[in-house]
Amino acid sequence: MESIANAFAFLMTLPQVPEFIAIHDAARPLASAELLGRCVVAAREFGAAIAAHRVTDTIHASSDGVCLDGTPIRETLWAAETPQVFRTELYARALREIDWRGNPPTDDAELVLQLPGVQVRLVENTEVNPKITYRHDLRLCQG
Repeated sequence: MESIANAFAFLMTLPQVPEFIAIHDAARPLASAELLGRCVVAAREFGAAIAAHRVTDTIHASSDGVCLDGTPIRETLWAAETPQVFRTELYARALREIDWRGNPPTDDAELVLQLPGVQVRLVENTEVNPKITYRHDLRLCQG
């Protein structure tokens, strides 16, 4: 979050600031230009949009990491991806108004969603867009 905030601060010093910004995690090297385009179209309408895919696994919650606390309804769950596209003034407002440094959000959509009245549009992605977190994840990208 800190590195994105720093890059955004630099962007705001440019003579011509764009109307929208796209944030893309380099850990997702297979995101397509078509997916980015759909996120931009949705952000033009809603102000904020993220690529996401429907969760197909059963997800269990555990507050102690030992026993299950409950199981959310799978049909309501979406796994966030990048790209995430925001109207620049909306993202600037979120960075200014939300105290994110003490408890940083896990992605930019979570930050923007904390603003009152803001909706973040889901852009369903059905293509391969894996997150490369661990060494074994690289196999997903090798053909």
